[in-house]
Amino acid sequence: MFEEVLQQSGFWTSTGPLSHIVLSSRVRLARNMKSVPFPNRMVGDESFPVRDALRRFARESAFRDNVTVIDLQSIESGEKRFLRERNLITYEIEVSENSMVAVDTIDDFAILVNEEDHFRIQVIRPGLQLMESYRAADRVDTELNRFVPYAFSEELGFLTACTSNLGTGLRVSVMLHLPVITIKNRMGDLVPEDKKSAVEIKGTIGPSSKTLGGLYQLSNRVSLGLSEVDIIETVDEVLGRIVETEDSLRDELFSLSRLEMEDRIWRSMGILLHARRLTYIESMDHISNLRLGIIMAVLKNMDVRAVNDLMVNIQWAHLQRHYSLLFKSTNECDEYRADYIRKTLHQYEVQ
Repeated sequence: MFEEVLQQSGFWTSTGPLSHIVLSSRVRLARNMKSVPFPNRMVGDESFPVRDALRRFARESAFRDNVTVIDLQSIESGEKRFLRERNLITYEIEVSENSMVAVDTIDDFAILVNEEDHFRIQVIRPGLQLMESYRAADRVDTELNRFVPYAFSEELGFLTACTSNLGTGLRVSVMLHLPVITIKNRMGDLVPEDKKSAVEIKGTIGPSSKTLGGLYQLSNRVSLGLSEVDIIETVDEVLGRIVETEDSLRDELFSLSRLEMEDRIWRSMGILLHARRLTYIESMDHISNLRLGIIMAVLKNMDVRAVNDLMVNIQWAHLQRHYSLLFKSTNECDEYRADYIRKTLHQYEVQ
């Protein structure tokens, strides 16, 4: 069953609404077990009730036929990193000693155990599907509550380790590809002043504190005092403004500077087709240009899903798994990354 989880196709291999800009929608619900210390305060066997509840959920819940429980203490570090690279777990869980994850490959959700909170229900869908993702997470939440007495306050709502998650315990986010807003340096005016206390937008940061491939995450800041629908509608409202801005800037840039943009895209294609060593950051910047080129019809005979897949598969643990190797250095990984990209792109008769 664990091997099935590793081989599962991810959300990035499909497209959804507004997928030319919105790569994915993610919903997380933070829940804690009543009368059990938060994970950062656990000592000894205090994590047992939480871990046991997850196992009972996997055995007895309505999802029991499709749920795989992975005790992260029992797998190798490379496998943990692979799961993190696929967004099934977080870095906090990867390095934790008490963590588990339950993965349902059919209903497509995960429950992260003993990260910041006892339970994090996570649903990720391609494109803009925040409400659909929330409904799926809510179904899992209802079923999990049969096995877990939730820590809840009539005044504060669901009790969580971080005060920003108090209330609904809901964190919604969308992953955005904003290459032209990045080129034009227009990030500062995307979120209206009256929404800045409710939502935030952050770049996907690489090792050098540089935004990777024009990728950004828009999410809610707080969940206290708001309903789940209020939170989703607020994020959706700001997202609409961002999508409109990126679309408008793309049309403007390709209308006024098409040759410059085509040159930028084809230069990236040339580097990716012929380079013998590529860092992750450099690769992501060039792949971002390819993705823009496909959407703006500069590159033919290539699907945006193939580029999304490439963004995931060029990561360290994915490359190690593909080549059945353990890299001895960053340079060795960079060489295999370049090899993987060349072979993948040569499959397409790009025009």
